[in-house]
Amino acid sequence: MIISHLMGGLGNQMFEYAAALSLAIRRNTILKLDTSFFHEGNVDGRNYALECFNVTAQFATADEIWKLNGKLGRKQALARKVFLALGQGRLADLLGVNGQAHYQKQWAFYPEFHELPDNTWLHGNYQSEKFFSPVADILRHQFTFRYPQNSAVEVITAQIKSGPSVAVHIRRGDYANNKEFSRGIGVLPKDYYDNAIDIMQSKIGNKATFYLFSDDDESGDGVWSSAERSVWVKCCSTANAYDAMRLMSLCDHNIIANSTFSWWGAWLNANTGKTVIAPKQWFAGYQHSERDICPAEWLRV
Repeated sequence: MIISHLMGGLGNQMFEYAAALSLAIRRNTILKLDTSFFHEGNVDGRNYALECFNVTAQFATADEIWKLNGKLGRKQALARKVFLALGQGRLADLLGVNGQAHYQKQWAFYPEFHELPDNTWLHGNYQSEKFFSPVADILRHQFTFRYPQNSAVEVITAQIKSGPSVAVHIRRGDYANNKEFSRGIGVLPKDYYDNAIDIMQSKIGNKATFYLFSDDDESGDGVWSSAERSVWVKCCSTANAYDAMRLMSLCDHNIIANSTFSWWGAWLNANTGKTVIAPKQWFAGYQHSERDICPAEWLRV
């Protein structure tokens, strides 16, 4: 059994699931999800979010989590001591740890990840395609959207499919309002988007429509004069935020933010001739390696 400790929003959960699935398939074992993070109180309003995909999820029990990550519950630990005191070693062993916890060693990919054994509990973001590349085709199948589009989303889908299109993601929200994220990740400046739009137009011409997505509906109004044709997409509510990722993936090309959400929107884009532009500096303050965050074929500016 491989257990993935899920954390963060939808994009982060997708990375955590993808890496764990790759390891589970490599070890010919089952994957279970540890969603305890979302029940521990202050998690910035995050919830388990993978139900929007065609993922058949199995959830780890508290006992299974304790057995792999080395943390027995108080009752289990007490019972184990009682069994040992009574000379019932075999019963005590049933309550013992029979796996290992693995905490992500570094932000960049490390090949040793693929050599982790069965019965491993995983903790980390694993934000690189290299952690899950062996099962990329399986993930493209599983990360298809479970729920049908509502009528407003269908309208934008039809527009996107009617001509050349570029998705532009402007991530603000907690990047602007959360002090830690503001210092560590940071909101990208408008210059990045202006530069990316100019580069995109030089590569694909001036006929494409730029579809603008953001978690802040006011952040892009009236400031995107560098794009000759633009549509501000406002049909995706908090309840169906996954539709924004779906629409990004339907565009021909992508300009992403320093965000796992738009990263996946670009990765799920099935256009074999797509151009993806990503920020060269992913983190404002965090001292994480940025070497493996984006696939090599994406353009970082």
